[in-house]
Amino acid sequence: MSRILIPIDYSTACHNAYRYALHLAEEMRLDVVLAHYYSGSIDPRTSLYIGGDGTIRGSHIERMRQFAYSTAEGVTYPLCEPPTGVTVTYETDVSMVPSAAIIRRAGQPDISMIVMPPRTTEAALGKWLGSTATTVSEACERPVFLVPPQARFRPFLHLVVANNRATADPYPLWQIQELAGRYQSKVHFVHVEQPRKDLPLRFVPWEMEELIEDGGGAGYDFEVVTVEDTDVSRGLMGYAEDIQADLLVMVNQTRRRWQAVLRATLTQDLALRSHLPVLVLHTGNYAVEGEHATTPVFAQSPEA
Repeated sequence: MSRILIPIDYSTACHNAYRYALHLAEEMRLDVVLAHYYSGSIDPRTSLYIGGDGTIRGSHIERMRQFAYSTAEGVTYPLCEPPTGVTVTYETDVSMVPSAAIIRRAGQPDISMIVMPPRTTEAALGKWLGSTATTVSEACERPVFLVPPQARFRPFLHLVVANNRATADPYPLWQIQELAGRYQSKVHFVHVEQPRKDLPLRFVPWEMEELIEDGGGAGYDFEVVTVEDTDVSRGLMGYAEDIQADLLVMVNQTRRRWQAVLRATLTQDLALRSHLPVLVLHTGNYAVEGEHATTPVFAQSPEA
């Protein structure tokens, strides 16, 4: 069975992402993998926890069980319990670079998507180097949900998709159609353009133009909008707030991990500023011939 990968560091932000993922897992009939990656030694900056079989690995497995069922002593996780039919498993491994470990694990065929918070600390370097989450979202080929700490799950009735040339790639458009079909969503393809008095505001990639000319041939309700703002993230978030959107969607061209770390992008900026969850999709460089090319990710299951 396909599963959702949820990397955690035991923070309350990760616990909120976990609760969000449980809703997705229940509705999409997926299981859940909680994963924690550690350096292999005791971190002097954190409290020492020994449990399970007394080893570092065993202690992390036991701590993840407590995290999953909100039974950890001295930690104020909101109470939660996995829904009936959703199996939670636990994995831990040694890794000096968590983003690399997450991307490697997500590349295995049992993982359909990743859910994690944009970041769990307020470190200033996060804005310059990118958090683990935003690095993963840009260098991993799986869909990635970035869930802010205050975000709560709600059905995706209105999707705001950042409209750029990558958005019109057939593979993410197919995934957007699956998601819209599942929730009967209206999709708003929104392009943010800097104000210029001498030019009309309109940007529509040619593939998107074909959708418009087909008269709704995409099979879901959508509109293509151009808004004016000098700040792209602010323009997207402002439009999303105006229509009371439930999810922001970004489409990226998958890049190497070191490129995702060193180069600041709109996805990183939006993920760190948005109060709405951000779903990051990727252009189809593995969808053409890969085993997941015809595997539905968000499609409505026959039993639902």
